[in-house]
Amino acid sequence: MIYTLENEKAILKVDTKNCEIASFRRKDKDIEYMWNGDPAYWSGRNPTLFPHVSSPNGKIISFKGKEYKVNNHGFCRKSEFNFEEQGDDYLLFSLKDSEETLKEYPYHFEMKVRYTLEENRVTIAYEINNREEGPLYFGFGQHPAFNCPLVSDKQFSDYWIEFEKEDVENRRLDLSYELFEKYPTFVVKDPKSRVFTLTDGENKVVMRTDEKYRIFAVWTPHAPFVCLEPWVNTIKEEDEIPVFEECEGNVKLEEGGSYAIAYSLEII
Repeated sequence: MIYTLENEKAILKVDTKNCEIASFRRKDKDIEYMWNGDPAYWSGRNPTLFPHVSSPNGKIISFKGKEYKVNNHGFCRKSEFNFEEQGDDYLLFSLKDSEETLKEYPYHFEMKVRYTLEENRVTIAYEINNREEGPLYFGFGQHPAFNCPLVSDKQFSDYWIEFEKEDVENRRLDLSYELFEKYPTFVVKDPKSRVFTLTDGENKVVMRTDEKYRIFAVWTPHAPFVCLEPWVNTIKEEDEIPVFEECEGNVKLEEGGSYAIAYSLEII
């Protein structure tokens, strides 16, 4: 089901499926900033990556000493979230462990997701709570896809990503499909930047990220969109059967603990 937030500047629509943005538009521009999930290219839109980012080659992970078959980027991207409440400028959703999630992730958790719309910026804040008798282990990341080009008189190669710091040469990554033939996913580890801007020089998407995100990735499957992806960590895809509790960068949340992380998107 779709829920809507609106103010004088922008309209935001959020789908309970994966609790992802279905649409984000300014009122003064005829531009849809978010990818629509066309399955001809990629049916995703802006999935939340939980409880792991990426997958090993065999899509099998060892949790608590037992092997489980998993989906790429975890189950959250296929989950239906519960709508909790709506205020003048926010939407709140939640997801808890269930019979289905326990089939591939034997941990008890609760995730809350809060969308807050201020003018033409949305902040997406996540809270993960440990419902285990013992520690909870997880990985986490975002995968938002933006139309590229944003307007009909531009093409993909007219766009670039501006980095806040010198994480790439001249703080600028020029986009081209040739770039992604060389790097199927362009990855920056431990970026100094907390702000990343997709732009054609006029229209922009400005992403601001929490310091807990230790990886920044860029991806497209040779399609009219590009994903800007902040991750906390990722599973090494070459690992055949990783032991999840030992995976580098995973969050270990003690019994009864809570983990908070957020990022924002501003459309210009």
